[in-house]
Amino acid sequence: MKIKGYNLKGVSVVLASSILLNLVLWILVLTTFPKGDPSAILHYTAGVGIDFVGSPWQIFVLPSIGLAMLIINVLLGLFVRAVSEVAFWIFWTSMPILEAMLIGTYIILLRFNS
Repeated sequence: MKIKGYNLKGVSVVLASSILLNLVLWILVLTTFPKGDPSAILHYTAGVGIDFVGSPWQIFVLPSIGLAMLIINVLLGLFVRAVSEVAFWIFWTSMPILEAMLIGTYIILLRFNS
């Protein structure tokens, strides 16, 4: 079904995949991050090495950022939909890419903390 050139099925698939990826990130963080340590490696730079150590609860910032970006992109996409189809699709198709990048970041941090 198309309305004003927008494929509603494509929009719903992109949104559903973004929500699913964010949910996967939350589940990964809740089930796999080591909980017994008093500190956690939260940032690593290739040139410097470990440059930010914090408490383990701060790892929840990563999926929270993903959720915030998901909400912001949905709202911005809906806001610009009437003005520019290109901007709409940029906002919507960037969501699953951003969520996948956050999952990759979490996997790297998990390897440093295990």
